[in-house]
Amino acid sequence: MKVVLLSTRRLPPSYFDTVRADLGSPENLDLDVVAWIPPSGPVDGLVKSFTLVGPGRMPVAVVPPVEPVEAPVEADEVPAGVSESAKAPAPEAVTDEAAAESPTTEADEVAEGDESGGATAASSASSPAEVAAGDEAAQAEAINTAKPAPVAPKPVAKPRPTGAKRVVKAAQWRARKLRRAGGKMLPSAIKKAGPVKKLTQNRKADNLAKTYWSRVNTRADVMKTIGQADVIIALDGGSVWAGWQIGQVRTETPVVLGLPAARRELDRLVGAGQE
Repeated sequence: MKVVLLSTRRLPPSYFDTVRADLGSPENLDLDVVAWIPPSGPVDGLVKSFTLVGPGRMPVAVVPPVEPVEAPVEADEVPAGVSESAKAPAPEAVTDEAAAESPTTEADEVAEGDESGGATAASSASSPAEVAAGDEAAQAEAINTAKPAPVAPKPVAKPRPTGAKRVVKAAQWRARKLRRAGGKMLPSAIKKAGPVKKLTQNRKADNLAKTYWSRVNTRADVMKTIGQADVIIALDGGSVWAGWQIGQVRTETPVVLGLPAARRELDRLVGAGQE
């Protein structure tokens, strides 16, 4: 039994266990979700497929990194193949190594210092005039090889509308101005009133419902999943318009609003299959 859920609200992962319980928890029940926004948590293993047709990204389960465990190493541990004599150097060996170093006399150090000083003096013997001439030549070469900075083109102004277009644009501009002025002039008590809030929510829900259906209708994978469904359930008001449109095309597939109506359709299908 394949059931497709249409939703425009954020669904928690625990909600799908509630759906299975309300539908009678059949063993061969497969849930496919077509949602406008991603769920509040990972749904791997809870549904067969979760198709996101709106903004956002699907949540991914975060796996904590496994910390490597290092085996304790003893300080006095010595490999078995090492002999006892190699564990600690003999005193004679330390004395011989210190003595093997080539000693340098004071005369050799003085001679080395004189040679390095002479080389430094020879390298700095170049005159300041030569250094200044070289700098001037390098600056002149850099000026000659430098390219002029590109000049940015001036932006071209859009042509103004004329004729009937100008009249339409002017009317739209005045309508937007009046709408903004009316929203500012209304007192907060009217803005927060129940009827005004309901009208605003209905307008937003109507826009969302049409956008949701346009996304569903233009996705080939979503329409293929819907075509294989036994029952289609619209879970909220934003998905009712999409369910109604699907019901007009697929008259043989029951499209219902809410889980109680879906339970009745599933029981009817199971009873018809048993008879």
